[in-house]
Amino acid sequence: MANVKSSFGSGGSGLTPNDSAGTPGLATVLRDGIDDTTELHTQLIALLVKLDADVGINDVNYESTLTPAALKNVKV
Repeated sequence: MANVKSSFGSGGSGLTPNDSAGTPGLATVLRDGIDDTTELHTQLIALLVKLDADVGINDVNYESTLTPAALKNVKV
């Protein structure tokens, strides 16, 4: 995962095509952000499925009512 400083992008820093001088490039930051978002999305859906399967919870279909929309940003 890339460590992004608060000054990332200031004056064009970090916006180069390749990582340089030990700072992540924009593409690296975006790819890492997509990975993080995908993981959170996957874990949320798994949690909702588990809640639906829990014997102590009745008459609620969490997965169908709370599942977020498909991710718009994906790595290909």
